[in-house]
Amino acid sequence: MNISVISTAQQAQDIDFGGKIAVVIDVLRATSVITTALSNGAREVVPVKTIEEAQSLYAQLEPTMTLRGGERHALKIEGFDFGNSPLEYTKERVGGKTVILTTTNGTNAINNVKGADDVILVCFRNAEAVVDYVLERLSHRDSHDVAIVCAGTEGRFSLDDGLCAGLLIDLLQQKAEVELDDLGILVHHYYHENKANLLAALSGCFHLKRLISLGFESDVRFCLETNCASAVPVFADGRLVLENK
Repeated sequence: MNISVISTAQQAQDIDFGGKIAVVIDVLRATSVITTALSNGAREVVPVKTIEEAQSLYAQLEPTMTLRGGERHALKIEGFDFGNSPLEYTKERVGGKTVILTTTNGTNAINNVKGADDVILVCFRNAEAVVDYVLERLSHRDSHDVAIVCAGTEGRFSLDDGLCAGLLIDLLQQKAEVELDDLGILVHHYYHENKANLLAALSGCFHLKRLISLGFESDVRFCLETNCASAVPVFADGRLVLENK
């Protein structure tokens, strides 16, 4: 298995993902939100790049069955039902509903991946389930190329995404023979050296520090819980659903 790590959503725009499985990461917080929403019974999550797209799509759908979520600069968008806190996406609120989501980084990363055979989402919470899904998909293919796409933060590499990429690589390496690119080697080493305390490993992370300063420490702790969700969000036809649907 050949694994490449893409550092930002912006870098992903320039890459041909043809023949690859793409795994998109935005740990803090979009892929954690989407995993949680689908785990809690959301019918689907539709990721869009802009607020205008979200509003336009919302106007076309049944309002009683549709919710809008998202953030700009980590804060809830005015008039939306949710921000970008996974703790908001409870069974009571999202069960059976379509969630339209737009975020600064994560929904751009998802939409910037073009041509991949599969596009799936990972966070710390569902990493083991994603590994099992990737290996099952690869077992039916001649090509064994996997691209891990880190969303980053406003065009820059984000350590939280890199640490999750390292976890994903570590789990894949336990079950298959892997070849890594340079960034893959680096993030895997960093995860391996710091896996006993993920929060401490991210103590200097710009994005984590900003979230905590804005009062989202509970979100951070929730997003760093590892291998506690079985949901694997799959992106196809502009929407995210669970892999078995």
